[in-house]
Amino acid sequence: MTWLEPQDRTILNHEQANALWSRVRNPEKGKPITGWLRMFKVGDDFLFKIQGYGSTDLCRLSPDNRFTFVAPPEVFQSHAQTLVSSLHRWLPFTCMRHRKGLYRVAHSKTVIAEMEKRYNADPEKDATSHMHNYSMYRQYSPVMREQPYFFEGVEFDIVDGTCLNPRPDVKMVEKPDERKQWRRALASFKKGIKARVRVHAFDGIIDKMWAERQGQSRWDWRQPQWESKQWIDLLETSIRENEFSQELLMGLAQTTDLGYYKATKPEGKDILKSLDKVCNDQSIELRRRFGVFSKEA
Repeated sequence: MTWLEPQDRTILNHEQANALWSRVRNPEKGKPITGWLRMFKVGDDFLFKIQGYGSTDLCRLSPDNRFTFVAPPEVFQSHAQTLVSSLHRWLPFTCMRHRKGLYRVAHSKTVIAEMEKRYNADPEKDATSHMHNYSMYRQYSPVMREQPYFFEGVEFDIVDGTCLNPRPDVKMVEKPDERKQWRRALASFKKGIKARVRVHAFDGIIDKMWAERQGQSRWDWRQPQWESKQWIDLLETSIRENEFSQELLMGLAQTTDLGYYKATKPEGKDILKSLDKVCNDQSIELRRRFGVFSKEA
């Protein structure tokens, strides 16, 4: 028995999803699966949406038990903490971050079977005890590193766990000249932000942002989703053209969180840490847009 074993609440096939849907109160609002996941019916398919700040399509289950992840990688990445820790409780899939920008996803049945093989072949296992979570978890990461990586449209048979359209791992080869141009543009952009910090250009922006947040729950704070098209477009343009719009500067201020419960008002110098984090988190997409990669295969 492992933490990945399906529970009574886990949706294992289209028939089970249909039975659950038969108890829906308001089809337009969907059927709640848990606090962050809601199911809708679209034709004969079931569409699962992530709930939070809005509603985002995650995956689709068709009557032939084909299960397709329809979320783009940037959406998956923005919800990765929830998906990695909780997806297997409600749907028979598990996922793991392998490296920056690359997550692996697999059917729980497949992972459990491979973990059991590794456990039984482990010479250091305790032969006097049954498999338990700690013993099995040692096998989880090695097994997951061999599973398909996540991409928009990756498809599984939800019953037997087979991945129907796996792709070879993404290997990114950089072009030296384009990489130099990218690094030069990024360095110039960061230098411009640092100059604005030195002359206290962020002070008024931070004051305005902090005043807006007074009396609000931190869950209601406006903060950029840098992986979204709106913000990644703005970030790319700002770096490429060395521009520093008020929208960008406010976005950086809104991204900067300090203190327990994020209750400490940031200062200008704190913006620099947020800037580094944003650029690091979006590095692959930004380099892709700057034409740094000669191939991704």
